[in-house]
Amino acid sequence: MRLFGTAGIRGPINSKVTPELALNVGKALGTYIDHGTVVVGRDARTSSVMLESAVVSGLLSTGVDVVRIGLVPTPMLAWATNKLGDAGVMITASHNPPSDNGIKVFNERGIEFFLEQEEELEKIIFSKSYKTVSWDKIGSVKELDLREQYIKDILDYVNHETKLKVLLDMGNGAGSLITPYLLREMRAKVVTLNSHPDGHFPGRKSEPRYENIAYLSDLVRELGFDLAIAQDGDADRIAVFDEKGNYVEEDTLIALFARLYAREHGGGNIVVSINTSFRIDKVVEEEGGKVYRVPLGQLHDGIKKYNAIFASEPWKFIHPKFGLWIDSFVTIGLLIKIIDQEGKPLSEIVKDIPKYYMIKKNVKCPDEIKYQVVEKVKEQLQELLKDQIEEVITISGIRLNLKDGSWVLVRPSGTEPKIRVVVEGTTEKRREELFNLAYNLVTKLVSEFSSGSKSS
Repeated sequence: MRLFGTAGIRGPINSKVTPELALNVGKALGTYIDHGTVVVGRDARTSSVMLESAVVSGLLSTGVDVVRIGLVPTPMLAWATNKLGDAGVMITASHNPPSDNGIKVFNERGIEFFLEQEEELEKIIFSKSYKTVSWDKIGSVKELDLREQYIKDILDYVNHETKLKVLLDMGNGAGSLITPYLLREMRAKVVTLNSHPDGHFPGRKSEPRYENIAYLSDLVRELGFDLAIAQDGDADRIAVFDEKGNYVEEDTLIALFARLYAREHGGGNIVVSINTSFRIDKVVEEEGGKVYRVPLGQLHDGIKKYNAIFASEPWKFIHPKFGLWIDSFVTIGLLIKIIDQEGKPLSEIVKDIPKYYMIKKNVKCPDEIKYQVVEKVKEQLQELLKDQIEEVITISGIRLNLKDGSWVLVRPSGTEPKIRVVVEGTTEKRREELFNLAYNLVTKLVSEFSSGSKSS
């Protein structure tokens, strides 16, 4: 049994995620780093103070010192850990429902713990082999408010002032404490929605999916904003609407930033997750760069392996020159800078990004057979498309890049009993053709394996 998923520990409060678990994570982390300082932050959820207090208690019991930075977005916790800590802990369930919470652990560079580091923590927890210290060696606690310094560092990096009119939907999350202030320092005209932290998320669902924030489209257009930006509960993720109220697809935004960095560097390596569009490759190759794909949640490994100048998965962006963590605030600042420097509206800028047609759909599949199903899909899908295949990528399920620029991805979910099917076609007709082929194959194999497991 594993505690850590693809985004730390996450789940329902007081069943999967308990104060006892938080205490043990604190004790395990203190044991793992042995000595030093751990930076601890939390999001706005109703259970976050409870879990934060438990983590801090566990850390102190091992003799580790703690810097508490309070209610902050996850990117700020990563930044603060890089500046002040030997490790960091963020209490957050990101965009999950308000009844959930979670724990993310970061290393001294502000990078989320790698798989092998999480496994070490789990080993310590399951074996209960915690370090303990005597009464006179218990760690100390310092409380710091670092928001102004964080905003200043972003302003120094982005180095831009603007006259744009921006609509912000903070989703009652921790971004409320940073984003409006950052943009006002950049001289933007800012109007906010749902911009008071509230763990019940009364304004909207925390995840900034289109269906949860579609109302921004009319507001942008009718009230004359240059763009609208929405964030999730811990503000590591953003969604964007242009001045016409069009939702800017996540892969289009990745392509926009990838092109910016490739152009600035006269090429360079870009790392993206396995489920991203071929439009990114197109714009990067035009600037003399190269795109490498990695499994979801492993951008940091890719940055290190390929010496990347930029890395991203949908709605999550890493700007290595600023820091090796996902940082939506740097992304927002740079997006505004791009719009101003291009001298035209966002809708016109993204017209330069090639258009492809993507569809994503999940097939329910019991955890105990989903990996077997995907292995069979690998074999049969390659046979069905053998004359069309340009490249086969098997780092996370299977992705077949086809000769016409279309591609098919089938991968097991890392967090749910599902298999994810993603298809991108050069035309809508091609997308539908490939999707029907892949989706029907996965559905058939899930049914066959389910019947087999029941009969056995």
